[in-house]
Amino acid sequence: MKILGFDLGDGESAVTILDEASKIEPRVIPIGGKVSILSAVGDRDGKIVVGEAASVLLGSVNTQVRFKSRYLTDPEAHMEIRRFAQGVYGELTRTEPALMAEVSSTVVGCPAGWGEGRRSQYAALMESAGFPNVSVVPESRAAFMYARHARGLRVDPALMQKSALVIDVGSSTTDFAYIVDGHQQSLSLFGDANLGGGLLDEQILSKCIDRSRDRDALRAVMEESPAWHSYCELEARRIKEQYFLDEEKWKEVPLKKRVVVCYKETLSLELQIDAQMVQEMISEPIPAIGGRSFRGCLRDALRAAVRVSQEKPAQVVILTGGASRMAFLQEECREAFHDSLLVMCPEPECSIARGLAYCGRVDENLRVFREEVASLSRGEYLNTQVSSSVHELYEPIAKALYETSVESVVDTVSLWKRGGIDTINDLDSVLKERISKDFSGEEVRKRLTGTIRDWLDRLTDRLQDRLMDLCCRCGIPSEQMTLSSAHVETGLDRVGLSLTSAMGMDIFSGIMGVVLAAVGAALCGGGGVAILGTGPVGMITGASAGLLLALLGKTTLEKAVRSVRIPLLLRTAVTEKAVRRGLKRQEKAIEEEIIRALADPRNGFTARLTASLAQTIGAQMEIMARNAEMSITA
Repeated sequence: MKILGFDLGDGESAVTILDEASKIEPRVIPIGGKVSILSAVGDRDGKIVVGEAASVLLGSVNTQVRFKSRYLTDPEAHMEIRRFAQGVYGELTRTEPALMAEVSSTVVGCPAGWGEGRRSQYAALMESAGFPNVSVVPESRAAFMYARHARGLRVDPALMQKSALVIDVGSSTTDFAYIVDGHQQSLSLFGDANLGGGLLDEQILSKCIDRSRDRDALRAVMEESPAWHSYCELEARRIKEQYFLDEEKWKEVPLKKRVVVCYKETLSLELQIDAQMVQEMISEPIPAIGGRSFRGCLRDALRAAVRVSQEKPAQVVILTGGASRMAFLQEECREAFHDSLLVMCPEPECSIARGLAYCGRVDENLRVFREEVASLSRGEYLNTQVSSSVHELYEPIAKALYETSVESVVDTVSLWKRGGIDTINDLDSVLKERISKDFSGEEVRKRLTGTIRDWLDRLTDRLQDRLMDLCCRCGIPSEQMTLSSAHVETGLDRVGLSLTSAMGMDIFSGIMGVVLAAVGAALCGGGGVAILGTGPVGMITGASAGLLLALLGKTTLEKAVRSVRIPLLLRTAVTEKAVRRGLKRQEKAIEEEIIRALADPRNGFTARLTASLAQTIGAQMEIMARNAEMSITA
């Protein structure tokens, strides 16, 4: 399907078309044989006519111009815009019926200052004129898209991805867009809604009428006949555009054009423009902009743009819009952004229309990309992939927990030996807290880092094919969505920190019971009297211990030993080596018990860990997706 870019400007308009899947630049569709037409609408022989055909000299009536600049303040401008859009759509379907039948969506530009409500209203107006599936985007954003993709500008993409400022100078507004790291800043669409090249059209006409010997009669015609006023203003625009196309040519000799006005009588109006007149027009007060001068307003707008971009000054400043050809305007921009590269669009009358078509493709790709990443990162596919491979982690998790437990036990027993813990029962309580903390700590993460990274690599390899297909369809460099290279940088290798929450209380208590039993066996021995029967002290107490064992029995004696505050001298008999050796004898049993607890579906470990890992991986996919959007939106 194809995307239509419709730049409906206050002074001139253009239409482009872009194939969604094509790498070819948007193509301008001529209207009335011209790549851009005057934004003029009229009626002739009961039909809507636009552009040059709306001239009163060709029999047009109800001719209207500069209706877009009145859109926000004049309700009648709504109908004039609709008539013009109907006329343009009619011309397109008449001259390119097969092409228009393939159009799936239309992107129309608007000044940066329009809010969402105005844009929605404007989109509905365009759709009522016949254009399908209309979306409205700021013209300054379209200018950036054009600059980013157009081959003719030859701007270094590295500059565009750092910081850029787009200045779109149209007939009725001057808009700015500030882009940092490829992303348009949310508060940076700004500008002067009243400053545009059309102000000079009015001044040229007014000054030339004042100089005419028929000025009183001409003023009367301008007041009584909107059609003749529109015609004369269009002629003033033409002479202005011709002048600014080659200012050097008219530096010494004024550019002149005679216009014949036939209303109640035949009148002659000589339009002219020269360098001195331009300086006067941009320096004198203009009522339409509050009595300020054109140059003064422009400088204020540029100063505001400098303030907005001061934290990350624009590396490149892109000038577009028909009025960007004016030399004085380029000079003001160079002075305001003297450290930036200033770039002029080669075809400013068509650059916005081309950029709008690019916006349509970008926004469609962005919509598809966001939807599919959300589906992949939060959907059943990711959960299935994680749950089908999570069993590969049971053994390394059990090993890591065992090794961590050993260190926790050794440190805790050492504290008990020094008198920091009274009884073995107290040691159990302290050890529970210590192991609980250590299972969630850095040591487990370190022990599992390599294992989890390898496991994640295998898992993400299976996800990568889906992501690569998505990147290919949405025009994103595949390296921006490579999960396997993002683990360390993004924290995916830290999923070990979520193990305790994934284990839950049932599993955690079960593992803790196994470890504590092994610790008790290591300390108390098979007969419960290892502590009493070890070393020099044991030689003295051995007989007593034997007697107690005979009288009380094994279980009762072990309970007694666990609750007694054993003298510090006696505790020294328990060496670290002995503790480690005792736990080593229990290693296989401890690890097997941990694996059984992890694998038991009734404990819910697999489900919880799957959810935890899927959420972690999914969140990372969405982070990468947001960063990758720069490749779509820039």
